[in-house]
Amino acid sequence: MTAVATSERHAAAAGRQALRDGGNAVDAALAAAMCLPVVEPTGNGLGSDLFALVAHGDQVWALDSAGASSASLVVEEVVRVHGGAVGALGGAPVTVPGVVAGWVALHDRLGTLPWSRLLQPAVALAREGFAVGRATAAAWERSVERFAAFDTWRDTFLVQGRAPAAGERFANPDLASTLQRLQSEPDALYRGPLAEALAAAVRANGGWMTPDDLAAHTPRWVEPLRLGWGGWTVLGMPPPSQGVVALAALGILGDAAELGDVHRQVEAIKRAFGHGWAAVGDPRRAGAAAAQLLDPVWAAEQRAGLGDRASAGPTPPMDGHGTVLVCTSDAEGRVVCLIQSNFHGFGSGVVVPGTGVALQNRGHGFGPVADPVNGVAPGQQPFHTLMPGVVLRAGKPWLAYGCMGGQMQPQGHLQLLLALASGRTPQQAVDQPRWRWTPDGDQVLLEVGTAAAVAEALEARGHRVQRGVSARHFGGAQIAVVDGLLGSDGRKDGSTPA
Repeated sequence: MTAVATSERHAAAAGRQALRDGGNAVDAALAAAMCLPVVEPTGNGLGSDLFALVAHGDQVWALDSAGASSASLVVEEVVRVHGGAVGALGGAPVTVPGVVAGWVALHDRLGTLPWSRLLQPAVALAREGFAVGRATAAAWERSVERFAAFDTWRDTFLVQGRAPAAGERFANPDLASTLQRLQSEPDALYRGPLAEALAAAVRANGGWMTPDDLAAHTPRWVEPLRLGWGGWTVLGMPPPSQGVVALAALGILGDAAELGDVHRQVEAIKRAFGHGWAAVGDPRRAGAAAAQLLDPVWAAEQRAGLGDRASAGPTPPMDGHGTVLVCTSDAEGRVVCLIQSNFHGFGSGVVVPGTGVALQNRGHGFGPVADPVNGVAPGQQPFHTLMPGVVLRAGKPWLAYGCMGGQMQPQGHLQLLLALASGRTPQQAVDQPRWRWTPDGDQVLLEVGTAAAVAEALEARGHRVQRGVSARHFGGAQIAVVDGLLGSDGRKDGSTPA
């Protein structure tokens, strides 16, 4: 049995076809991921970063292809021009885009189908056009005001000055040409004329990027984080990913977690966020601090401190939204979770002229210069919201899972795993209404469809609750199980079994 779960139907179809053509779950994930910059540019692009977890047999691979800030970044200029922290728009928050290098690394090590063949569906969709999905069209429309000041963005992504409507055909010939170039030159984004154009676009918009920064990017194969929980081994990404936050929350709840006690879940996620936000950044600065959050003694101390009343929540370094996720499995027992993102929707607003490449704004994830773990600095990876997930059962791959949406991601991971542990199917786990703690007013948001009893129980314990919140505030989740079951989120534009 095989499965492909992702947020857009054209991308899902590309992944399924890769499996039918004899590819494995890695090939399927790559084929889908390569289409997503075309069909869901509201969440990612060739200017994105990428993280991935792959499990097969007794082996696990974790790939960090998140780019760093420019080695030429001038801290004094950040202080003088940006007030000590990097803003969200323009060239200053652009970090090296790692997604294409990540695709190459995954393909070279674990893929089987030819590289050029995997890219072909994306080239065709960009060249010939596709029908824009409902959720994507809504996100596109919400982006117009934010990015309208960027001429190249408008020229690339608007149709006669407006966002494409749901069902409307949209093509991106510039992006098609870039993808076609990548078919024969996989490193074209990092060396040569395209890299020079990318760096020039960033500098023209107030950033520091150079061709040398792009050429220096190398994806890192790293050791995943592991947490034993309820008889499972839950895998996550180490810093700069915030993957440790979800694992810390699980550890705080413990194996005997009250699966239906939303109060304790919210309190656990607050504690995990409070410690995680202070411990996550470039791995050269953050490793030891993050490791403490997986210590069972620390988790037990935190668990003992969970009270019966709502506590004050921590202050986050930033938030963001605009992410895509692919989960796949294959008949040989592989599971793959691949996640890529431009951070704030289309990212920084900077689009490289003539290429269709929208650049991320991950540098906005840096803290102030003085922050010892995540302070803005040259050649550093910022705090990263992206966090793929994989679960092992009896030491073998069981499922890949994840939830998109900035700081919703750890909260979504927690809720998906608790739902699966309570006996729900993958699709039921994805479909159930979600809660979201937000530092904006220190509130708990409850999605439309949440039972009134949940709100009443939280309010009785002192939480500020907002009921009936739109589904778009709760991210989109995907699950692919090794036996071919999947869960694909109706909050997005969907996928079906392979």
